[in-house]
Order: sequence, then structure tokens, then C-alpha cells
Amino acid sequence: MEQVEIKSAEQIIRNHAWFSALPGFWPIPLIDIVTITAVQLDMVKQLCTFYGREYSEERGKSITTALISTTMGRIPGYMTRSILKSIPGIGWVLGGISMSAFAGASTWATGMVFKEHFDQGGTLHDMNPENFKKFYKEQLEKGKAVLNNMLKIK
Repeated sequence: MEQVEIKSAEQIIRNHAWFSALPGFWPIPLIDIVTITAVQLDMVKQLCTFYGREYSEERGKSITTALISTTMGRIPGYMTRSILKSIPGIGWVLGGISMSAFAGASTWATGMVFKEHFDQGGTLHDMNPENFKKFYKEQLEKGKAVLNNMLKIK
């Protein structure tokens, strides 16, 4: 694969990771989760288009949900972060920061899984999320680092 394509796919992922972090600060609990999911599905759709793969929203949702369930121990915390934001003041700040960080990192990880699969010649329809659990967890940690580096003021 040419370097230009890799940079473009990574740019799609990076843009969506940033965009998915924004709803984390919305003060309305649970709406943020719906919005973050929509951002992730748009990313999958754009990656499918970029790689010339057929897109199916149903299959995209299924795979994305399966990948995120890899960190199932964190899902209750994800919901708690969202609900915490309903507490005026400090709840909104703490919930928003942690929700935004997790949303951005999980979007990064999800995008990198799709990129890796598509780079290997796979399609949306032959992707098995079970094969990417370890890679997803590794990318989740890298996603946190990427977002932290992007936040640093130079």
C-alpha cells in the first residue's frame, strides 16, 4: 500500500477520533453515546469508501459493537461517565473529560482495526472482530497517547 493511502486513512481516523470526543462534553446524558456511535459508523463508512469496500450500516454497527465489547469491563464506566455529567458543575467537568477521552481513544482503536483489516485485503463482510480483540486493546492505549499528544500545546 502506498504511503499516501495510509496517511489518508489515518487522517480519516484521526478526524473522527477528535470529532467523537466532542459529544463527551454535552451535558445531556446518553445522547453523547448515540452521537459517538454515529461518528464511529461514519468513520467506518468513509474507510469503506476510501478502500473501495462495500458498506453496510448493519454490519458496521455489529462489528463496532463487538470491538467495543472487547473492553466490556469499561462499559459500565462509560455509562457512569455519561450519567455523571448530569450533576451540575464538577460532575459535568469530570464526566465530560473522561467520556471525551474514552470516546476519542475507542474511535481511534476501532478505526485502526478497520484500517488493518482493509490493508490486508479484507472486506466489511469477512471481518471477524474476535480476530482483532488484542489489536483493538493495543490501539485503545495508542489512541489515548495520540489524543494526549494532539492536546499538547507547542
